[in-house]
Amino acid sequence: MANFVLVHGAWHGGWCWAHRVANQLIQQGHRVLTPTLTGLGDRAHLLSRDVNLDTHIQDVVAAI
Repeated sequence: MANFVLVHGAWHGGWCWAHRVANQLIQQGHRVLTPTLTGLGDRAHLLSRDVNLDTHIQDVVAAI
């Protein structure tokens, strides 16, 4: 089976993939990671001027 990393768009969190996509992939035997990026979703409290694309890349790499 395959490994998937599903990254959400702006103003969302990793939860947005849960019902329609991630659960179906998991049921088919795949491994699925759905990280929430710093400053967004349930991590909105971490938003600062220092959060940028590099921060989000680090979030994804850390999830992997």
